[in-house]
Amino acid sequence: MTDLSLSRLDGRAADERREVLADVYEEAYAERLDGAFRSRPAFLDRLSAYVQRPGFELVSAMDGREFVGYIFGFGIAPSGTWWGGFRGEVPQEVRAQTQQGQVFAISELMVRPAWRRRGIARHLHDSLLERRRESLATILVDPANTPARTAYYSWGWEKLGDIQPFENSPIFESLAKRLSN
Repeated sequence: MTDLSLSRLDGRAADERREVLADVYEEAYAERLDGAFRSRPAFLDRLSAYVQRPGFELVSAMDGREFVGYIFGFGIAPSGTWWGGFRGEVPQEVRAQTQQGQVFAISELMVRPAWRRRGIARHLHDSLLERRRESLATILVDPANTPARTAYYSWGWEKLGDIQPFENSPIFESLAKRLSN
């Protein structure tokens, strides 16, 4: 990690780098780019919506001018629409924190394959969350992605339940982590 630098981007700056972000997405998820949901165009459509959300922030790890990986997220709207597609009941405490604007959603965390297993994902994760003012963070993880699930659980995340956020998306595990900010 010592030769890498971290950069923070707001929604506008991230949108200006959308094509390179999509390049990293395709490389990081090459083995999982099956179906319409995980395609480059679908990612770019989601990114276009996400960068406009309040509290959007992206942290990238750079080797010189090369993106090695990044993480981004945004504040969840108090309306609670984020939880659409949740299987079962969203815990009352989570509903209350959502209504108070106290939930931050991590949407993507990825590291290019050649840079994995060096602690970069953890560093990106911690760097993004350390500045957040919300009391709770949430992330969706593919149950078949064992390395990601293992990492999140070892970083203190806990399962809330299962969720299918989009009609064409897979069913994800919805995880939560209390923030101490």
